[in-house]
Amino acid sequence: MINHLRNTRSFYIIYLCLFGLSCIFYSYQSHGDFVIWLNSLHNPIWDFFFRYWTHTGSVYFFIATILVLIFLKRRFGLILSMVGIGVSLVSSFFKFVVFPDIPRPSLFFEGQEILAKVEGVHLLGLNSFPSGHAMAAFALATFIALMLQKNSYSVLLLTMACLTALSRVYLAQHFLIDIMAGSLIGIIIATAYYVGFEKYLNKETITEINTPDEDLDKINLDEE
Repeated sequence: MINHLRNTRSFYIIYLCLFGLSCIFYSYQSHGDFVIWLNSLHNPIWDFFFRYWTHTGSVYFFIATILVLIFLKRRFGLILSMVGIGVSLVSSFFKFVVFPDIPRPSLFFEGQEILAKVEGVHLLGLNSFPSGHAMAAFALATFIALMLQKNSYSVLLLTMACLTALSRVYLAQHFLIDIMAGSLIGIIIATAYYVGFEKYLNKETITEINTPDEDLDKINLDEE
């Protein structure tokens, strides 16, 4: 397992650096400052991109990835489906049991008219913490990074997951703390499942060749 983590160390190192910077930023800013700043960068190009890119953290994208992976690498697809179930259960537990009344930006800034809205995006009001999209995106990116075992791919996957998380803030669906928590939980869940099922995922299929007894009778051990 150490080799697997070493081959994807770029993913974890860069993420920890970004997470640390986010913690510093959050500790010195008000709760909604990052939303206001990122939301202020609205333009048609980003609106179009984030409106559709945000779906890479949806349950439909996760399921589609599972189906593709089952077709290509059945064992990995099956374990990824378990990761998806874990993400769904943890996300629902936090959103609807632990923090059911946490407001999203649209409700938090209600009446202030400071948030730009993207056409076609329905703004939700509650169940803000943590971000389910960020959790799913980072869980998926982590699992695939561990599967591919390439640092270059790991950086690309991390970038894609970060864009998904940022899309949630850009679209005024979540706060910075929401995507931070979601990303961390997603990485922990995916890593835990991969480590727990590592032997199953990476076992080699050994084909045993059995020599029939009658073939042994044909061998002349005295032949020069």
